[in-house]
Formats: sequence, C-alpha cells, structure tokens
Amino acid sequence: MFDDKFFDDWLDSQAQKVMEQVASGQGISSDQMMILMLKAQTNHFAHLDIDLRSEMKALREDMDKRFEQVDKRFEQMQVETAKHFDQLTSRMDHFMIWSFATTLTVGGIVIAAIKFL
Repeated sequence: MFDDKFFDDWLDSQAQKVMEQVASGQGISSDQMMILMLKAQTNHFAHLDIDLRSEMKALREDMDKRFEQVDKRFEQMQVETAKHFDQLTSRMDHFMIWSFATTLTVGGIVIAAIKFL
C-alpha cells in the first residue's frame, strides 16, 4: 500500500529544500508553502499520537487498578459468602439435631403414655 517511511523521507527532504530557500531570502511558491503546511501537520499529528498513546497508557493503568480493586472486592465477597454459608449450615445442623432429639423424646413419651394407660 503506502509506505509511511518513504513519505516521511520525501516530505523531510522537500521541507528542508523549502526552508533553505526561505533562509537564503528567496520567496516560495504556493506549492512550496503547501509542503511546509503538510510538514507542520504531520509533526502535529505525530505529537498528538504520542500524547494520545501516553493518555491511553495512563487510562489503561487506571482501568487495571480499578479492575484489581473489583477483583479484590469479589474475592472478599466470596470469602464472606462462604462464611455465611458455613454459619447457615451449622445452624441447620444444630436445628436438625435438636429436631431429631425432640422427636425421639416426644415419641418416647407417647409410647410410655400408651403403655401405662
């Protein structure tokens, strides 16, 4: 397709020729002025690209920190949820033992009452 290096080299050499003309006091044509404008724009775009990339890097780092915080919160929630399930399971176990013991006791009382009556 189009080689940026080739274009940059060509634009640099053309801009250098025009700047030499300006430095020697010669006037420049509209085409030569357009070369200088194009060179200025490519320089501007290059600086914008550098700035954008650094801002994107900072944004990515900020996002990574936020995701790490979210990951820590999820891990903390998992630990807390596991603790709550353990407590709930323990309470259910105690209730089941109490319920079984109560059932046996009441059953024993009923059987004893039937035998004595």
